Amino acid sequence: MTRRRARGYTMLEIVVTLAIFGVFLFIIVTLTAEMRRNEKKWPVNFFSHPEVGSVLARMRRDIYDSTARPDNFETYNSSPMTLIVYTINDDGTAETVVWDFTTPGEVHRKAFKATMLSSEWAAHGLPLFTATTESMPSGQDAVRIQATDKEHKLAIDELIVPRPHA
Repeated sequence: MTRRRARGYTMLEIVVTLAIFGVFLFIIVTLTAEMRRNEKKWPVNFFSHPEVGSVLARMRRDIYDSTARPDNFETYNSSPMTLIVYTINDDGTAETVVWDFTTPGEVHRKAFKATMLSSEWAAHGLPLFTATTESMPSGQDAVRIQATDKEHKLAIDELIVPRPHA
């Protein structure tokens, strides 16, 4: 006489499967809660507005490579709404870069070689940017970049110190 094997799962197999499923569910819930907390903490969503990161990266590069901050250039005057820097490019040439924050929600970058416009770049859908000069304890002047969102909450506050040039 042959015995048929009982079909189905043992209680131990079911418990192990539910435990593994529970661990995955716990991880997903924890990650979702953490992402929601960060979303509330940071008013500007850098992932849905990649231009914010682009503006900061380009501005950081220009300020790091700057050798001077002129008070004015052509028709632009240095103010919290207009950042003017004199930079050295990778190829050794110099240019004057004007960052214009006067249009709400937009940032314009204009680069001039001598007095000729060599490049122009704009980003849209941004918070309101300002740039001011801060004196550091070391005696260096740093540029403070701040941005406020639509509810006037501070979204970005970054202090950038230019690199020393020989």
